[in-house]
Amino acid sequence: MQKHSRLLVEALSVYEDLTITVLHPHSETIFHSPRIKEIQLSPINTNRNYLIESYRYSQRVADRLNDIQPDIIYSQGLSVWAGIKNFSSRLIINPHGLEPYQAIGLKNKLLALPFKVIFSHLFKQAARIVSLGGKLTGILGRHVANERKLVILPNAINLVTASTSFQRIPSLPVKVLFLARFATNKGIDVLFEAIQQLNKAGYADTFRFVLGGKGPLYEQYHSQPQPENVKLLGFVKDEEIDTLYQENELFILPTLFEGMPTVVLEAMSWKMPIIVSDVGATAEQVDACNGYLVRPGKVEDLVQSLLSYANASTEIKNALGEASYSRVKDQFTWQAVAARHRDLFYTLYNENQ
Repeated sequence: MQKHSRLLVEALSVYEDLTITVLHPHSETIFHSPRIKEIQLSPINTNRNYLIESYRYSQRVADRLNDIQPDIIYSQGLSVWAGIKNFSSRLIINPHGLEPYQAIGLKNKLLALPFKVIFSHLFKQAARIVSLGGKLTGILGRHVANERKLVILPNAINLVTASTSFQRIPSLPVKVLFLARFATNKGIDVLFEAIQQLNKAGYADTFRFVLGGKGPLYEQYHSQPQPENVKLLGFVKDEEIDTLYQENELFILPTLFEGMPTVVLEAMSWKMPIIVSDVGATAEQVDACNGYLVRPGKVEDLVQSLLSYANASTEIKNALGEASYSRVKDQFTWQAVAARHRDLFYTLYNENQ
């Protein structure tokens, strides 16, 4: 089960008027609350065709749904597929980041076609489809005939208590943090090109870049000599991430496509200004109040945003960081997002009475 799904369920479990049953393919118990019932199903066989196995898994889901007859069904991805017409009026589908609709390159677009066909079928049957917001709502709007079905429910995080009183003192060089996979879709090559241009232009002493994460391109970059102002961390353990948010000043993610990246919300919760590509739902997270939205793949946008931040006053830098924290606290905590889910559940429940 993905982390965001687990956190949502835990946040919903505080409502005594909700009875929560979670169907999942894990052999171990995930939740430790008497308010959450778990039904464990046989997982998909990862050695076989993914789509066929996903359909078979959805058959097991359908069997259990027919047994328990829930008032509301909240489905992640392809979980509710087989026999979907039996559940349509009660079904909410959350397709998350809509990766099949944002595929880059001919090969990936061809691989995404079957998923797009399947999701179009599921969207027709569901009573509601969840968008994380931003450009994702526009994508869904082009594939959902009835826009009344669309509802915006963002991703979220749990605030770390220590971040409330945390104060960062901006300084030069600016410490810039990247945390993501070293992969083309995360814009890692775009970031390295921006670093190279800045260093050639005489700004090597203005920035220090700390890059955490591994991925298909990591060894390529790790095996090459890096500028003195670039540090590659490799894989970062979960317990080390908060320290990185505290030790660095500006967060950067030049991604080419996204849903609503949790890593951006985490950085915002530690009062970091953000530079992120305007893709997926990132415009819900970042604007001129707390950072810079850049065009995906545009090195010049990254360079200009980095220089704009470096040249800003301490007051402006602090204001950007405080705005990041306030936005997370007000809009993107699991407590707030769970409340919006509960409202949706009751709306759909009342429609079916």
